[in-house]
Amino acid sequence: MSGGMQQEVEPLCSSAMGNPGMHRDAGALLVDRETPEEMQARSLGRSVKSSGCFPRKQYLRQVIAEYEALDRELPCIRKFPMPPAAQPLCLCMETSPEEDLTHVEVLEALEAEFPGAMESGRVSSIRFENMNVICGTAGRRDRWLIMVTDFQTRSRLLRSGLRLRGNLHPLVRHDELLLSDYRLHLRRSLVRRRMLEALGAEPTEED
Repeated sequence: MSGGMQQEVEPLCSSAMGNPGMHRDAGALLVDRETPEEMQARSLGRSVKSSGCFPRKQYLRQVIAEYEALDRELPCIRKFPMPPAAQPLCLCMETSPEEDLTHVEVLEALEAEFPGAMESGRVSSIRFENMNVICGTAGRRDRWLIMVTDFQTRSRLLRSGLRLRGNLHPLVRHDELLLSDYRLHLRRSLVRRRMLEALGAEPTEED
């Protein structure tokens, strides 16, 4: 349930870099191609090392400034110890913490679409994620993860959304949100690695 009654949240170990087409199988890894910015960053790091086209101090100031700017832009992001596994039958509903919804309310909204949603086996689980706890921040929207058992149910819920307390809440594929989170993690990790290399320190994994 929400608030004090919510279940303990297990931070999801999320997806890998690769091809979005791999969302088909639950055991597959989420994959995504490297962004142009990431490719440019890698290329810049290599070119500076190989050609020495920038004076070292200038390059160091540039890298540190880039990291500080990114830190201001993304002060608290979700960290991933490994690429997340794809869960194609997992849907997500984002809500504001102020709504303070409960598991019972979410289940009732599901049963309005599918009477006996869990008893019939269409929905296998409902889980609450407090993103502010996971990311160590404030102002993030909560996530309700709804695991269905077939693609027909998934398609219908993606079209209909869920109505709670008179408001319609859209549902999205959790894999899409997770992949976006993972890309931010990779982006920040890359900039941090470049900064450490510029300082002459050995790159290490972030805590």
